[in-house]
Amino acid sequence: MKNIFVGFGTRSVFVNLIYMELMKREFVSYADILAIYYHRSKGYYDQRACNREPGYGELKKAYPNVIKALENVSFGCIIDNGKIGKGKAYKYIGKDDDPLAEERKAIEQKRVEDYVAFCKASAGILPASWFSAYFENTQLLLDTHREDESGMGHIRSSLEQNLTNIDLLPVFYKAITNKQVLRFSYQPFGQEPFTLTFHPQFLKEYNGRWFVFGDADREPFQAFNVPLDRIQGELQIEENVEYIAASIGFYQEYFKNIIGVTHEKGAKVEEVVIRAKTEYQHGLLLTKPLHHSQKETLPFGEHEDGSYGEVQLKVEPNRELQGKILLYGENLEVIQPYALREKVKDTLMKMVKQYG
Repeated sequence: MKNIFVGFGTRSVFVNLIYMELMKREFVSYADILAIYYHRSKGYYDQRACNREPGYGELKKAYPNVIKALENVSFGCIIDNGKIGKGKAYKYIGKDDDPLAEERKAIEQKRVEDYVAFCKASAGILPASWFSAYFENTQLLLDTHREDESGMGHIRSSLEQNLTNIDLLPVFYKAITNKQVLRFSYQPFGQEPFTLTFHPQFLKEYNGRWFVFGDADREPFQAFNVPLDRIQGELQIEENVEYIAASIGFYQEYFKNIIGVTHEKGAKVEEVVIRAKTEYQHGLLLTKPLHHSQKETLPFGEHEDGSYGEVQLKVEPNRELQGKILLYGENLEVIQPYALREKVKDTLMKMVKQYG
């Protein structure tokens, strides 16, 4: 019999949800599964129709498949509550607490194998030095190099990964994992190099450039930002310095309200309204949001003062946001806040003057 866990998409998610809920040995209805899937409270569908929800058709296919698979392993292991319609629910009463364990294990193994194959093919996306660091002296790395040289590769990134010090990525990742303090020479742009004692805590890529964040022995002591390409010489492990770890969730909160990596002095979270002047650019903003807080506040259409649509973000305005806006050219306009609008305007005026 076909393994019911094979597949992907909505149906696959439903199969796993149904199985896991049935293994709790409680009555489970279609409505219960939908509520979990859509992150709604139990009983949400008591006064609402289930069949109007997107994905309900896939649920109707998945549920009988799970029940059939369980009955094939242990006949009579499923009972229902005797109700009809929306209130009907099923309960698992079999002896085995995980009767389809082998089928699930087979799928997990296949997914691991698929992921390794993807990593192998992704040598054009992952930095070559990072990929090499984790698969050093393996047949996988040898095969990858041979396929690349023979032109057999079929996945690439538009970003060049031959960046200065990109080979330090796995080194910093290992230092974070092992809670190691590092010492190295760092040269910020336009400044003299200096030696930094550093507690690496977080790696972030932005716009094709890698940054490591952590505690340092000079200001700003916390969330010190080091672009990898600004590091000089060798990294040394400081064995006698106690590692300072970031508090749980610190960096998630640190990056929550900014685009990129920069908190500008005095900046605060503001409502940023951006107007798109063409339907294409408006659609592009919706499919490639500038920030996770972005929402459409005005659909694209005809208005008294022209054709446009608008989106709103809640962010700290910074230079990365300005860069994103300018990237879209004349088809985006900052409506608010006024200060950001003026900064973008000043930049554009300087550009015009350059080409004047």
